[in-house]
Amino acid sequence: MLANFEVLQAKILVVDDLAANVTLLERLLANIGYQRVISTLDPTTVCALHREHHFDLILLDLQMPVMDGYAVMQALKDVEPESYTPVLVITAQPAEKLRALQAGAKDFVSKPFELVELQTRIANMLEVRLLYKRLADYNLVLEKTVEERTVQLRQSEARFESFTKLSSDWYWEQDAAGNFISAEGPVFEMLGITPLENDKANIQSPEQLDVSDNDAWNQAEFAQLHDKIDSRSPFLNYVYRRILGDGSQQTLQVSGEPIFDEGGRFTGYRGIGMELNDRRRMNTETLYLRLAFDSVEQAILVFDGESKKLLDANHAACNLFAITRDDLANVNLQHFGLSEMQSRHQELIQLIEGDGLLQENAQLRNRSGEYGPVSIQWRAYACVDRSTHAAHVSTMEMCESASANKWIIVATMSEVENITVFDGLD
Repeated sequence: MLANFEVLQAKILVVDDLAANVTLLERLLANIGYQRVISTLDPTTVCALHREHHFDLILLDLQMPVMDGYAVMQALKDVEPESYTPVLVITAQPAEKLRALQAGAKDFVSKPFELVELQTRIANMLEVRLLYKRLADYNLVLEKTVEERTVQLRQSEARFESFTKLSSDWYWEQDAAGNFISAEGPVFEMLGITPLENDKANIQSPEQLDVSDNDAWNQAEFAQLHDKIDSRSPFLNYVYRRILGDGSQQTLQVSGEPIFDEGGRFTGYRGIGMELNDRRRMNTETLYLRLAFDSVEQAILVFDGESKKLLDANHAACNLFAITRDDLANVNLQHFGLSEMQSRHQELIQLIEGDGLLQENAQLRNRSGEYGPVSIQWRAYACVDRSTHAAHVSTMEMCESASANKWIIVATMSEVENITVFDGLD
């Protein structure tokens, strides 16, 4: 429902070629309390006025020279072709009622009119018009909200897809019968499943699948996984293995959850999976490298080649400079006497060519806050996988590639008792 003040704030246009009729209607509307009333004696101006003010009600006389009320209503259809045109016809010709309604009028009042009747019809038409406008505004808001939610949904789907790809090797979905209905990534290769047809996108049913006899699954683990699926149970990071045809072992990890519709009916499974062999090997290699890095007695600092920011430090370096790995990003190199690294950019990047080495002595601030003599060996390395480069690619080309890509600087330091030649960095 509308509040009374909303109705009284409606915009009304009075159209009549007789000034006396216009004055009468203006006074009547003012006495009721309508505050936004405009009038015109010229029917040819109605369309222009309506385009400018978007009236909530037009009180229109039918019998007018030059342009009668029927012509006005026809012209208004061009102004609002798909909208609710709020015309209340007031005329001394009651016989014209049906024709006026067919022409587009929403209501009709005969002259001479009764004030109560006219007041009631005006109030009813305004309420309908204002509710119509409110509904139109609500539809616009709803449409905009739907568009925003659609964008958010697409963004959420994109984030989910990106997260799935980053956190796993494949994503899969099955229907209630166990048929694959969606698969992203090398799911069939990982599971040792080969399609009888070449188009993997068309894999829908077990009849189309052929499980290789050359691979031997760990039957106990495989059976336990299928027991979970058969019991509609979720499973997280379940690990199972198989022996491949070449005798090597493949270790897989899979997570899945059952899907139910709104009525609680089971509709299938979805989940993610990954192969652990490479990840475990990489984790093991990383652990070994860290242990070797920390076992070196000399202090080793690793810097980003472009920004010269400190990336890593071994135990000996942390002890020498009283720093921790958790606070590497906040280390002030100037505090330790290493403020001139950026000015030596070209000198350091040239060390990549031919695996060069720059050795010098410097005075650096140690853990006690005092400057002491330190012997430094500088090396630089391009972060390039040499195995992916052709044999004819020179170290100079790799150096040039590093200048535009990732490269690192490694400083190996040893405390010395005395320095005969001082060649400090700051």
